[in-house]
Amino acid sequence: MAGRVIGFTETEKVDHLMTREMLDKRALHALAAFRDEVEMAIFSANTEIIGRETPNLTRDSFLKLAVAVAESRARYIKVAIELAAMAGKKPPREMIDALAEARRAYEEITHAFQAVERVIERGYIPVAKLAKVG
Repeated sequence: MAGRVIGFTETEKVDHLMTREMLDKRALHALAAFRDEVEMAIFSANTEIIGRETPNLTRDSFLKLAVAVAESRARYIKVAIELAAMAGKKPPREMIDALAEARRAYEEITHAFQAVERVIERGYIPVAKLAKVG
């Protein structure tokens, strides 16, 4: 029979299960060292690759992306309101297609914005690139 399993969960991460053997101090230290090493490798890879592939990611481009999200959201809502104004009538297929396209565009640009926010929060780009100039 295997040893008892103790574990914990973290939001949006895989459960971490540990046996009694894994709870000994040396194993915990080795596990912590490995996790630190992996975290540093992930940080280094993201910093290098994102920095190289997105040289135009600056404070201004980030703010422009935020405005694009707002514009996309507004387009989506506008089409939905136009559709709602047709209450009681079957909306034309073109209008349904326009609403679906507006939703997809809004969702995609929102996901992109969230990805950039995550890059900033995790420090993958230098803060100096985001500093207000002047």
